[in-house]
Amino acid sequence: MTNRLLKLSALAALCLSTALAQSQAINGSIRGRVTDQAGSPVPKASVEALSPDTGFTRSFETGDDGYFVLPNLPLGKWDVTIKKEGFETARTTGIVLDAGTQAEINPQLVVGQVTTAIEVTGGAPVIEPTRLETGRTISHEEVDNLPLTSRNPYNFIIFQPGVSGHPNPELGIPRTINTNGLLDRINYQMDGMVNTESDRYGLRLFPISNIYVREVQTVSNSFAPEFGGTSGNIFNVITNSGANATHAEFYYIGRPIDANARPTLLALSQPKPDLTLTDFAVNGSGAIIKDKLFIFGGYEHLTRGLPSPNTIDPGQAAQIGLSPALLATAPSVQHAQFVNFRLDWVINSKNQAFVRYNYFRNEYPFNTAVGGKNALDVAADFRDRAHIIGAQLLTTFTPNLLNEWRASWPYRNEAHIANPITSLGAQIVVTGVATFNGSSAIGDHFAEKIPSMNDNVTWIKGSHTFKTGFGFQAINDNQIGNVYSRYTFADIASYLAAKNGTNTKLYQTYQTVLGVPGTHYTSLFLNFFVQDSWKVRPNLTINYGVRYDRFAGPTGEANAPFVWTQSFRTPNANFAPRVGFAYSLDPKTVIRGNVGIFYEAPPTNLWYNALNNDGSSRSFVASLSPSSPGAPSFPNVLAFIPGAVPVTPAITAVTPNFKNAYTQNFNFQIEREIGKNESLMVGYIHTGARNQGYLRNLNLINPVSYLADGRPVFSTGISSRLYPQFGNITLQDIGAIANFDALIAHYKHQFAHGYTASISYTWSHSISDAPDANSFEQNAAIEDPTNRGRDRGNSLVNRPQALTASIFFQPTVKTNNKVLRYLANNNQFTLLANVSSGDEINVTSTRNLNNDTLATSRPLYVSRNSARGANVYQFDSRYTRSFFKWHERLEPKFFAEVNNIFNHKNITTYTSSLAVDATGAAIIPTSFPPASSGLESRIIQLGLRVDW
Repeated sequence: MTNRLLKLSALAALCLSTALAQSQAINGSIRGRVTDQAGSPVPKASVEALSPDTGFTRSFETGDDGYFVLPNLPLGKWDVTIKKEGFETARTTGIVLDAGTQAEINPQLVVGQVTTAIEVTGGAPVIEPTRLETGRTISHEEVDNLPLTSRNPYNFIIFQPGVSGHPNPELGIPRTINTNGLLDRINYQMDGMVNTESDRYGLRLFPISNIYVREVQTVSNSFAPEFGGTSGNIFNVITNSGANATHAEFYYIGRPIDANARPTLLALSQPKPDLTLTDFAVNGSGAIIKDKLFIFGGYEHLTRGLPSPNTIDPGQAAQIGLSPALLATAPSVQHAQFVNFRLDWVINSKNQAFVRYNYFRNEYPFNTAVGGKNALDVAADFRDRAHIIGAQLLTTFTPNLLNEWRASWPYRNEAHIANPITSLGAQIVVTGVATFNGSSAIGDHFAEKIPSMNDNVTWIKGSHTFKTGFGFQAINDNQIGNVYSRYTFADIASYLAAKNGTNTKLYQTYQTVLGVPGTHYTSLFLNFFVQDSWKVRPNLTINYGVRYDRFAGPTGEANAPFVWTQSFRTPNANFAPRVGFAYSLDPKTVIRGNVGIFYEAPPTNLWYNALNNDGSSRSFVASLSPSSPGAPSFPNVLAFIPGAVPVTPAITAVTPNFKNAYTQNFNFQIEREIGKNESLMVGYIHTGARNQGYLRNLNLINPVSYLADGRPVFSTGISSRLYPQFGNITLQDIGAIANFDALIAHYKHQFAHGYTASISYTWSHSISDAPDANSFEQNAAIEDPTNRGRDRGNSLVNRPQALTASIFFQPTVKTNNKVLRYLANNNQFTLLANVSSGDEINVTSTRNLNNDTLATSRPLYVSRNSARGANVYQFDSRYTRSFFKWHERLEPKFFAEVNNIFNHKNITTYTSSLAVDATGAAIIPTSFPPASSGLESRIIQLGLRVDW
């Protein structure tokens, strides 16, 4: 009766109708097939897995076909013992399970006494014969020892197959990440729980510290139905946990200032800025009750200088009257603290749980609008806080029926505030020259809470492993926007004429935020999946299933002036079927193929922008040309009177035909073991993105003329607008298309003989017909609101070639000379390499050519992202020297790490705005001047570390 109830419970779970962001397979599993010496299956053999670190065990009995599966095993080393009366015992020790790893052992039992044991050593599998996707797990050896001058583990994102991007020198995510040909599409997690900020693409919810990261699970392209929430990649940080043995680590890192190179774009006339770094961290773990209750704790305090060189030309600054003091390098110094506390509890033989708490705080002066063409008086300071609680419960009802439950409650609170020298006047932008006199980046406040829960049931039936899950995220956002005024001038002459009073309306646009922008709103993201991993034959595994996502936004504003903001459409048909296979040609060769649909969660700013910029009297954005009614004379600003009716406000709306963006992914790869501990994978990826969001100006109709390349030129008169009561209407539309094709190669050498390596090469092309919308790095409208095809061109993240490498080497030298043996051993060398094509450059015009003040014009016959910057060559390294081991427990170390060893000038942002003639044509140069340096110059850091 009990077994029948359990089976009915599993079938009921298959019918659950809600969910999102389930476990993401953060645990490991061991599977295989037990046979005799003739190759026949051995049924009812006893299989027991033991974790020697925690004493946790899991048992299973093989079926009639000899198959066994031990899913949801905590990470670490495992010993597996297989017994069957009439056969000798088979034991495999040291099986290493990383996040998402599925180790496979296929023992052949030998006839004999069960008291006789045959033992072999396991280790980590070189080739995972049942793995489907192209991601990899970044091991603890890499996380713990690779050079990381940024102290930012998110920079490991770019060291996985098929991904490219630029490392971030501070605690944010890497920049301009190419994931399946899309910009920054990553689902960030910690222990399979929420760590993705919801408002824009490409943001993690809270920073993390290397002191408590155990390893990083990356999942990319054509993954199983249990993974979701993104059309790109999953980056899942696995935190450290305690064990029976006591372990601890302490390190201190500092920078010898004089040894570091000057920032790439810093003028020789400028003094060398403060590149200081002081970082100390400590962690510790052990058992409170042996084999029962374990504890882990970690703390890090980081102070780091992040100067951003100013590139304003001193001569031009003098012309417009800028003080030389405002051209100094911004003294940006980040002050961050991290706390992590985790308890792991083996409740009994069938239940294991953990609970975790994280805290983060950051004080960061001169954080935003610094460097490049920004004068110091436009800078904003940044304050950031985060609290995170997470818990997990793994339950084994029977050896064939298991459950994973997770819940988390992350909360983040951040704000930009004025710096003591920030001007409070109207910001002035002289295009291509300087931005000065006031900030457009202060006053905002963002607080987000995302209580979430997910649950998965695994049911093993013969050669089938069924899995179904559900979950939800209740996203609570509280946003207050910036309040500012801004004048934009085309050139110095226009600005000086306005400044001197000769013509106070020679500006291009005047934009202002009137009132107090912001709102509080809640979104509910749900999903459900069901899948089956079917071992069709010993050498063939098929994974198939379907995922359903529902992303429900807030209700609209019933009294909004524009009808499309009074309610929002929630698509309800987001079913995503997926199927993949892994076929072993022989024990050393695996062929994999996958195809499926992947829906991405919309950024919640989709709704916030419409609610906040709805044209109501509460607050609104006015974007005016000099001829607009009510347009001020420079340098006056518009004053907001409570209850005032907006004068032709600029508003934002969501298309009533809204659908969720998705991709159609296809991936095929062959992996071959080319040595005992190394493999080579080659593959092809295709991603077709559909229904991507894009921006266009809805309120322009009836062109009055056309440019030579066919672009319409619109009237600036109110009567020529579709809705005369509004100015620009930024429509968040859907339907943009992107395509990504890539050939990838990945060489892997797992840790053996003193070294490990992961080297990936990607040859690809990404093309799209619209700039990205609601991304952290891009939010641009199409150039011609009547024809999206005019924006068809290379995607912002298109990098035809990208090579990344992660290498760890610790040689062992044998010699009878004690001195030489001491000096030659206990040395460790690590290397990170990031080499890629330069970034795309979008050539624009300094003059608005079609009177669409929402979009940025390009010169005649110039396509989007048609130029390319210089190639990127970034090499980082670390050398570590262990002095001695005391009682095989205490090990002090010295290390030195270098960022950008060869001090290559890796420029990632260029000034590409060109003057055009009366027709809109421009002379396109062969190169463009740099605007800022995306990657740092050479930095040297020294550290002391003690492991216990």
